[in-house]
Amino acid sequence: MALINFNKILTWADFPNSLPAGKSEDARISVSWKLDADEFQRKGNAIVIGNFTVEIFLVPDACGVVRSVVSGDRAVAEALLKHEQGHYDIIALGAREFHKKAAALSAPTEQELNNKLSKLQEEMTKKTDEADARYDIQTNHSRNKQKQQEWERLIATEKQKADGSVSSLP
Repeated sequence: MALINFNKILTWADFPNSLPAGKSEDARISVSWKLDADEFQRKGNAIVIGNFTVEIFLVPDACGVVRSVVSGDRAVAEALLKHEQGHYDIIALGAREFHKKAAALSAPTEQELNNKLSKLQEEMTKKTDEADARYDIQTNHSRNKQKQQEWERLIATEKQKADGSVSSLP
């Protein structure tokens, strides 16, 4: 059981698309995760996931940046990239929480286990999307420097904890 790309560090190369200037955000990132389960196994009277991975990945077609921001003031570009890293890390925390909860699931049949996995995926995606939206609202897309720093600390703290999760974010 593995969690892949949890600690990825973003670079501007991860933002292949150009966004128009003057919009509410200077960069946009799309991050997701997927479950790859090799097999189900019987454990007593229950079915569990055997060997599986959860991979966190960028959706390149949905990642972009206003190029003039990146090529302009270095401090502004670095702050914006840190903000986008926060988005990535929030999704990574959600993926880790999903991974841990998926490992604990069991059901009497494979179909019921698949149903539980689908429900868990929906719940964790919703929870992660809500935290991600709060991040943008509270930081005003990185423009509120104090809130941005608070979120960076909170996210870093959760990532360092073995049991840190998206559920622990404000």
